[in-house]
Amino acid sequence: MQYKVVKDYTDIPEHPIIVTQGEQLTVVEESDPQGDWPNWVLCRGRGKNGWVPKQILTIKNDVVTVQSDYRAVEHSLSVGEILVAEFELNGWIWCEKSSDKGVMGWSPLNHLARV
Repeated sequence: MQYKVVKDYTDIPEHPIIVTQGEQLTVVEESDPQGDWPNWVLCRGRGKNGWVPKQILTIKNDVVTVQSDYRAVEHSLSVGEILVAEFELNGWIWCEKSSDKGVMGWSPLNHLARV
């Protein structure tokens, strides 16, 4: 599926959190379930904080275990760019820019329109 960027977005994290299956993390906070991006959990691991999708976490008695690898790499976006989505999760798409094939990253759906 293709999307067109309708609102600029700047990726802020210089060093995104990267987690691997079996890694244990600490929960810092959970996103607002009624907000734009529900089901994200702010976690701390390996000295970094970052948002991780709740669907890949097992949370039991304050112990958080990662069930699959995840990289919080985001695209910075400019109005008019075209993105090709691989899948959607919690208000974001995992995609590549049509102008930068092979470079995958997350982009927020509230900055995009389907083409």
